[in-house]
Amino acid sequence: MKILIADDDDSARYALKKLLQGNGRTILESIDGKETLLMISDLRPDLVFLDLNMPIMDGKAVLASLQQSLSQTPSGSEFAWSTTEIIVVTANDAVADAVQCIRLGASDFITKPFEIARMRSIALRSQRRVELQEQMAAMQLLLETQSQDHCFDGMIGASPSMRQLFSKIEKAAVTDLPVLIRGESGTGKELVARSIHKRSPRVNQHFLAINTAAISPTLIESELFGHVKGAFTGADKDRDGVFRMADGGTLFLDEIGDMPAPIQTRLLRVLQEGKVQPVGSEHVYDIDVRIVSATHQDLDQSIADKLFRQDLYYRLKGIELTIPPLRHRPEDILLLARSFLGEEIRLAGDAVQAILRCNWPGNVRELKHRLQAAAAMANSNTLTGADIGLHDAQPH
Repeated sequence: MKILIADDDDSARYALKKLLQGNGRTILESIDGKETLLMISDLRPDLVFLDLNMPIMDGKAVLASLQQSLSQTPSGSEFAWSTTEIIVVTANDAVADAVQCIRLGASDFITKPFEIARMRSIALRSQRRVELQEQMAAMQLLLETQSQDHCFDGMIGASPSMRQLFSKIEKAAVTDLPVLIRGESGTGKELVARSIHKRSPRVNQHFLAINTAAISPTLIESELFGHVKGAFTGADKDRDGVFRMADGGTLFLDEIGDMPAPIQTRLLRVLQEGKVQPVGSEHVYDIDVRIVSATHQDLDQSIADKLFRQDLYYRLKGIELTIPPLRHRPEDILLLARSFLGEEIRLAGDAVQAILRCNWPGNVRELKHRLQAAAAMANSNTLTGADIGLHDAQPH
């Protein structure tokens, strides 16, 4: 919850801030009417304590300007989780001022010196209102999408960014160009790669996936290109390598940004020539493989730091797809939660609020694991925020 204290009196702001802080609240401050207007517009606080006697613009002018802006905003032009509640605080207890402020949109009128218990009660009441509005908005979103199918080859998304990604996958799949998938860990890069293969002309051929960051640097060359018996210690038989095994199909190279520099050079040559030579062999094999690669690294920075070859980057990025992180598509969170939990497990109101506020640094993978673990350990079929471990979740 965000609370804005608008008062040019430093001691008054300090006292009110000390009184209201805690309970996960963010306390904002402004010292004049113009700054107050900008902060309300840009930061959309849930609750504002507005002093009437401020420089540049007084409290009444702020209320009048807000009311005018609201009347000029087209209905339904913006989706907001909550509306701003404004409480006027002033040393003047004139009834006329109170009536005028209420007509201009204030929710209440309090005279100084204020009662501590009353101010805390107002903040608590407003916080409960915000939580209820968030829950209602989340439930409405879930109801609106309940009857719709938002699954695309195992990926779930109703947000504009995911619908755009699905459209790009369809277009990229029918080509034979290499595809570079960029996205944070846990966003589902392998699902995108599998979808590209599934929708491509190579669908009836092999799809092989290899995580280049998970293989020892001493073994990755053999894993990619194969080896012959006796090529090195432990090579007790011939091995084809994933390039030859995927011949005619699609090879997914995950975490390509972590590939050792010597292997980058060898990979570039394979991509340029369409030929592969196993370790320890003099024989060269022709290959026909579509490469789909993925990374969570910032390849532009890696190139600048001389950690990744620029010429290899251009070979891999025939088409570039970016998967948005989960925090940038909150519309999809409840759809994903329902998919992971099934129909029998429900989310309590505080759990809905918590998962929507969570930043999800581990993205879809973290959401899935956390919810499924909570469902396995819960004592009922209704999960609370505490069950999920998100009762102290911070907003985005």
